Amino acid sequence: MNLERQQWFYRDHYTPERYRRLKEHLQSELRTRIDFRILEAPVFCSSELRSAIAEASLALVSQCTTPAYLDRAVEEAIPPSYRMPKVPPHPTCAVVDFAISMESGAIRPRLVELQGFPSLFAYQLYLAEAYHLAYELPEEFSPFFDSALTTDEYRTLLERWLLGSHHPDNTALVDYHPLEQKTYPDFAATYLLTGMAPTDILDLVCAERTLFHQRGGALQPLRRIYMRAIPDELEQHNVELPFAWNDPPDVEWVVHPNWYFLMSKYSLPFLEHPTVPRAMFCDSVESIPSDCRYVLKPLYAFAGKGVNLSPTDEDLRALPPEEKHNWLLMEKIDYAPVLPTPEGNNFLEIRCMVLWEDDSHPRPTMSLVRSGRAAMMGSRYLTEPWTGASICFFEQ
Repeated sequence: MNLERQQWFYRDHYTPERYRRLKEHLQSELRTRIDFRILEAPVFCSSELRSAIAEASLALVSQCTTPAYLDRAVEEAIPPSYRMPKVPPHPTCAVVDFAISMESGAIRPRLVELQGFPSLFAYQLYLAEAYHLAYELPEEFSPFFDSALTTDEYRTLLERWLLGSHHPDNTALVDYHPLEQKTYPDFAATYLLTGMAPTDILDLVCAERTLFHQRGGALQPLRRIYMRAIPDELEQHNVELPFAWNDPPDVEWVVHPNWYFLMSKYSLPFLEHPTVPRAMFCDSVESIPSDCRYVLKPLYAFAGKGVNLSPTDEDLRALPPEEKHNWLLMEKIDYAPVLPTPEGNNFLEIRCMVLWEDDSHPRPTMSLVRSGRAAMMGSRYLTEPWTGASICFFEQ
């Protein structure tokens, strides 16, 4: 953390009027409401924390792309009904979430989870610009983990990553009822940056092996999909798709759907890194170990659903035997109240968003912050003043 910069911001830049201007500017730019809470301040991070998170993120996502890991994970992590042929050797993006803790008086990132799935890659760029404009911040503050990355380069990177060689009309950001998703502000930002518009997965049309969607009042062939639909939600709503995952259409996946499973909470027991807490599958234990405190998590739920922060042996035994392999016991992380605010000190989760360009090495790019004073950090839990979603600012 950069506490000196954080206090400088509160003293010299924050006012309630500027915070109101921040929200109005963001909603005006994106032409949509934002239904999750925006933190009143960006989070100013030290170069040491920036480097620690970036280096850990690259190390962890790389471990999930080794042949030894994939040989096992393809069979174990992907449910048979979702298993697609020709899984690529790495995803096109990943997100890695870290809790900020204290060890021996020093700030340390601890892995919460990672996912081979998209995040708010476009929205966070607009959020960074809104903080700069509303609070009249100097140009030297960057939201990127890669210190060489500029705003213009990031815009170009996103456009190339999302569209490939295709016209925007032949691409789509695909989700279930995208206009109703809380992440819609990112969909709006994606469209403004690239021309890639959202399409409801229910509106796709499949003829032989080609997908079509509506653009300009006519059906257009769909060549490239930015996949944002979450399998858990599709199953929850009994969605019937126009294609089968086992026999997919001829389309390029910006994020191949199988990586939602391959790089996930399933990965945690296999990872080796100082930031990684102990984790084990529930079908491998009879009772909760007494060596430390654990949390109980479903492997494939999202937004904090189903997490038990204080599980007992009874909770473990209550899991159906056939479902235990889909649950994880994970060492409980002690968040440290490291972020000062006018309402008290907050806990922090910091997300590092990673992109692959073609078959090059993964690159840490955008940051995202969740900050609050309670045990859960999902956006649905961050509703009080001086809690919410934000961004890291690093000094160049």
